[in-house]
Amino acid sequence: MLAIYGKLGYELLTDEGQLQSALKGSLSDIAEQVTAIPLMPTGYGKMEKIRDIRREGDNIFLISGDVLYRFRYTGEFLGRITDPQKIRAATYVIDPVSRQLIVLGNVNDLFYYSFGGELLEQKKMGVDVHNQHIRSIAMYNHSIWTVEEHTQPDLATREICVEKKVVQYDTTFREISSYKLASAELSSKAPYASYLHLELGVTEDTGAVYAYSPILQTEKLLKDTLAIRNNGIYPVPLSYAEAINVYPLRFGRRYWFSSYHNPHDPDQTYTFCYDSDSGKSWQLSEGFKDNFYHTGPVCNLQPLDTFSNTYYYCKSGEEARMAFPTRSNSDNPVIFIVHLKG
Repeated sequence: MLAIYGKLGYELLTDEGQLQSALKGSLSDIAEQVTAIPLMPTGYGKMEKIRDIRREGDNIFLISGDVLYRFRYTGEFLGRITDPQKIRAATYVIDPVSRQLIVLGNVNDLFYYSFGGELLEQKKMGVDVHNQHIRSIAMYNHSIWTVEEHTQPDLATREICVEKKVVQYDTTFREISSYKLASAELSSKAPYASYLHLELGVTEDTGAVYAYSPILQTEKLLKDTLAIRNNGIYPVPLSYAEAINVYPLRFGRRYWFSSYHNPHDPDQTYTFCYDSDSGKSWQLSEGFKDNFYHTGPVCNLQPLDTFSNTYYYCKSGEEARMAFPTRSNSDNPVIFIVHLKG
């Protein structure tokens, strides 16, 4: 009995001692290496608001201005994949087996491109585009996974009912299976923010697919994180899953992240990081300080892969001038790839 009470008391003290997160942190606290990729000119003007950066071998793909581009990992421009006169690229996945880019655009239209930018195929999804919308897309285990939103009017109440689900497709977009979305049962009992787009992630050790949504009640993040760790509330493998759970964290091999970036409301911007090895956590209003290239605080870390083990951030030429003195704001941004410890 003494041993049991001693163990419970130790766990209680340990958890209570962790209920405070560090309010300041540097990238070197979590990263073993940061790689800088200065993007070279494209011939199509300066790139703005870069998003959806993904890597395949020596290639870096990204979207800017609803156009999909291809660069070499060193920053050399290799070509524009999509033509803005024909489509607006909403998002995309990389099929590494066939070396194709599957691009979503023009209200659920699908475009298949080679890495060289050749349009191989165009197709319509077999859905009612007025009632069904794809909100995010990911590639995992030779399947395409989507978060979809279905709207249906309720004639009795005259209200619009919204249902969100995760759908698994093969690479030709034939449906394989679908799952409902449900909030993970955490200590705070706070539902996920349904108005924020959900992103899909995969736990590397089990292959379990889950959905991630940041929460704006940041005071509950550490408590929820400890509940996940201590109570084993992890994403479950699909063979046992009746629904895909939504978590307020991205689960990496060692580090768990939650972040929200709102350039119009800095008070809502935050970065939360939990080190599952040491139990240390950071709750940062401005993000980790870049002490590799000295570009200032990093307030918008985004995962480079579905396993959330590598992240990226972008900085303007002016912000990166200490590391790249010849760059200015008239140049394309610099991409920084963060290789996490562990």
